Amino acid sequence: MKTLSTSLVLAGISSSLVLIGGGVNPVRAAVIIGNLPQANDNGGTFLSTTEIKALAFTLPAGNNYSLDNAILRLSGYDPGETPLVQIRNDVGGSDPGSTVLASFTNPTPQGAGNFDYTFTPTGPFTFTAGTKYWLYVTSTSGDFLWSASSTIQTPTGIATFSGARFGSGASFFPSNVFNSFQINATEITGPVASTPEPSAIAALSLFGLGLLGVKSRRNKG
Repeated sequence: MKTLSTSLVLAGISSSLVLIGGGVNPVRAAVIIGNLPQANDNGGTFLSTTEIKALAFTLPAGNNYSLDNAILRLSGYDPGETPLVQIRNDVGGSDPGSTVLASFTNPTPQGAGNFDYTFTPTGPFTFTAGTKYWLYVTSTSGDFLWSASSTIQTPTGIATFSGARFGSGASFFPSNVFNSFQINATEITGPVASTPEPSAIAALSLFGLGLLGVKSRRNKG
C-alpha cells in the first residue's frame, strides 16, 4: 500500500500555514475629492467652447487610487451639447497643465433642470499618491451651467482641495466658485502578511504528527 511521505505531509502543513497567515487587503472605494450633496443650486459657472473651469486637488502620501468616475452637477445640459471632462496634469504653477491624463464618456443629457451626471472614464487611470491633478471641464459643442451652491461648499475627501481657476480662451483667472462635483476611486492595496493564531498552528502540527504516525504503523505492518 502507498503511504504519504514525510516531505509531502510537511509541505501540506506549510501550505496550510501560508493560506491561514497571508491574505490581501480588502478593496476600498473612496471619495477622492468632492462637495456633494450640494446645499443649493443658486450659483455656478457657464461653460462653452471658449470657457473653461478647472479644480485642483492633491493626493496624500500612501496608496494609489484607481479612477472610478466623476460626478458633475449640471443645469441645462441639452441634446447636441458636448461637455469635455478631463483629468489633467499639474506643471507647478497656478494653472492646469496641457497633458490629458484621463478622458470621460459623456452621460445622456436631461435638458432643463439640475442633475447629477456621472462621467465614466474611457480607460483605466491611476492617481499617484502625493501628486497634484486638475479636473478640467469645458464644452466642444453648445453651453451649459456647472452648478454650485451659493453658500461655499469646500470640497473634501482623501485628497486636499488645491484651488479653482476659470479660463477664457488661453487665459486663466482665480475663481471663488466651488462647483458641485465628486471624484470617486478605488484604493489600490497590496498583499498583507499576518501571523497565524497559535491554536491554528497547534492544530496543524497535531494533524501532521497524526499522519506521520499512520505512516509509521503502516511501515511496521
